[in-house]
Amino acid sequence: MSRREQPRLREVRAAYRLLGECLEQGSDANAWRSHLLAGVQNLTGARVALYMHVDAPLSAQEQVTETVAAGFMDTQELALWAHYQATEAHRDDPFHQAFYRRTDRSRRLLTRSLYDVVERREWQRTRHYNEYVAACGLADRITSSLLLPSVGPRQEQTIVLHRDAADGPFSASTTHLIRLLHHELAGLLERKLVLPGSTEDRSVLPPRLRDVLNGLLAGESEKQIAARLELSPHTVNRHVQRIYKHYGVRSRSKLLANLQGR
Repeated sequence: MSRREQPRLREVRAAYRLLGECLEQGSDANAWRSHLLAGVQNLTGARVALYMHVDAPLSAQEQVTETVAAGFMDTQELALWAHYQATEAHRDDPFHQAFYRRTDRSRRLLTRSLYDVVERREWQRTRHYNEYVAACGLADRITSSLLLPSVGPRQEQTIVLHRDAADGPFSASTTHLIRLLHHELAGLLERKLVLPGSTEDRSVLPPRLRDVLNGLLAGESEKQIAARLELSPHTVNRHVQRIYKHYGVRSRSKLLANLQGR
């Protein structure tokens, strides 16, 4: 990497600061993923940022799940994104096909810019570019994908950044910055940042159970939680028992031991 391609020190510091902010919401997968996308938009100048899990890419069983999107301008752009997903347009998307056709499967993390993957003129002739990307006023992109062997043998966590066409291409240093950010993010997953859909993910709990859980984690008694939420002690105790069942514990001490520090 040449000096010119290296991220600036203030950008690296901002990336680590963003990760620290995500950790503050690490037990809520919806919250930390949304904050991550907003942060990388601000950090890189991306207009659209996407988070997704890609299971068994390039196979007949391929599935794209756990999607979060930020930066689409209006309902028309959101409709195009929804149509791309609903029709599984990725299955014959030349970029998608080339990106996931890894030659070195020992590399857990792969971060690449658009024209490191596809040839410019060929890409701009595709229906995927014209019907989805250009139609949203987007052009350059950075894609970073991390293997998640603990979730599934072929599952990948993918972050995609799209730049507005009017803003020109991403710099090489931005690609390296996203690789650094994703590398550091990898070390926090599951240990400090829950993955979406996991048992530890608080966002899967109904809002009232989250309210009760927050009280338990704050050290409130069930009576105090009942008073704050204007519920009966019996109702709060019933919610507490549901929380214990969800996390597979039988006591508050075990619950706190499992969740505090996330």
